[in-house]
This record gives sequence, C-alpha cells and structure tokens, in this order.
Amino acid sequence: MTRADLKAAAKEKLRGNWGWGALVTLIYLVICAFLPAFRVKIVVSLIAVFLSLGVLSATYDLVNGKKTDNVFMATFSQVKGQRAGLIFSTWILSYIFQTLWMFLLVIPGIIKGIAYSQAIYIAQDAADAGKAMTATEAITLSRKVMDGHKWEFFVLGLSFLGWEFLSFCTLFIGFLWVIPYIQTTLAEYHKYVMDDYAKRQGQTSTDGQQTASFNA
Repeated sequence: MTRADLKAAAKEKLRGNWGWGALVTLIYLVICAFLPAFRVKIVVSLIAVFLSLGVLSATYDLVNGKKTDNVFMATFSQVKGQRAGLIFSTWILSYIFQTLWMFLLVIPGIIKGIAYSQAIYIAQDAADAGKAMTATEAITLSRKVMDGHKWEFFVLGLSFLGWEFLSFCTLFIGFLWVIPYIQTTLAEYHKYVMDDYAKRQGQTSTDGQQTASFNA
C-alpha cells in the first residue's frame, strides 16, 4: 500500500467526520493551553501525553468503525473499557526505552522510537479484545511488526511536513484538521503493517512446514 493509498483511506474515513475530528482536537488543544497553570512540568507533560493518547485512540476507533460520537467522550477514548492501564503503561515503557537509546546516540533513539510506534495500537487492540498482554509484550510485537517498515514509516511522517507548516501559518488553526488527518492515516498504516506481519508469519509457518516435510 502506498502513502497515497493510506491518505486516501484516511480521507474516506474522515468523510463526514472532519467536524468531529476538529472538535476532538480542539478539546485536546484547549486543555493543553491551560496546562501551564499547574506550573509543575512533569504534571503538565503527563497530562498532555494522556490527552494525546486520547486523540490517537479516538481516531483508531474511527478507522475500526467504533467511533465515539460524543466528542468529549472521544477525547478520552484511551480510558474506555480496560484500555487506560495498558495504554499508558505501554507509552511510559516505550518512552523509557527510547530515552535510554537516545543516551547512546540520537539516531538509534529515533530508530527505536519508530520500532515502538505500533505498541499503543497493539495495546488498545488487546484491551478491547479482553486479551491479557503486558506493555513489554506490546512493545516486542511492535518491533517485530515494524521490521522492514521503519524507513517507510519515517518517510510517511515527513510527508505531512507541508501541512504542518501551513498550520503554523494559520496561527495553528489548521491543526484542527491536520492532526485528525495525520492520526487517521497512521491508524490506517497500523492496519496495513499488521496485515503484512500476519502474512509474513503465515509464510514463515508455511515455509517451516514445507522444510520439515522435505527433511523428513
């Protein structure tokens, strides 16, 4: 699947939902704008991350046909059902691992960040399915899923720079639509890499059976 295909799929999911996406993003941005009032940087950072995970979860639900129509509830989609603990712990562990890699060199840290990029989606899927999974398992699976896709993901991220620049030029107003667009595209990308991983696993399994038969 090409970047154009992913973005086309994202736009299709957002058709009729652009206003919903903009309102979810607006709630997120407005709350973040008032966070400095806490004057405790770590608290501000954690709340901002918590809210960003809500936007990610909301758009992933949209892509999966499980959209939460109430924009306030959608903004906090990360706490729906059993999600909160697993999603947040997965993010924290991913952040710690990436930070430790960054202490070595910046480039390895960026590479590991990309390798862990699917962990939150994996955690959300597990929580929604009632499947027992730890944050470490979600991260490990993400690394396997992203094998061979890291550069592709990096280029996909770069492809949004023009839209982000235009959003800055509109005094950040453009982000109300650009953020849902980016997040929905990334959610579509997750489905794509998971499908590819499943195919690779199936091929590996088949090859293994064939080899066993041949050796026998």
